[in-house]
Amino acid sequence: MGDVRATTSFLAEWYLPDLADARVDDIVERLHAAASGLTSGGARVRLVATLSVPSDEVLYGVFDADSPDAVVATCEHAGIPQQRLSADVVARLISGRPDVRLLSGAGGPEDETAERLVAH
Repeated sequence: MGDVRATTSFLAEWYLPDLADARVDDIVERLHAAASGLTSGGARVRLVATLSVPSDEVLYGVFDADSPDAVVATCEHAGIPQQRLSADVVARLISGRPDVRLLSGAGGPEDETAERLVAH
């Protein structure tokens, strides 16, 4: 029947000078690999989306995880420990359509993944 444990959404924040696209791409790849590794080890953690604001030197990452410890471990394994972590985050994607797509948090469609909802 699959894993039915509940997850919570978390917002990780990093303050990074020189936040170029190539650097963000590298960070995203490392976070994704770390999350996949921890998930295969039994934790439940998934990087849902990132948002970079180069002018403010900040990067945000939205994670779905079964605990804040799983997000912290993911960030540490990726070599980029978060500088702030907020819990119970709800992220929505608003596209050219009038509907609002829930990316994470309570009430999200279980058969949809972030990869299908967010274009990379």
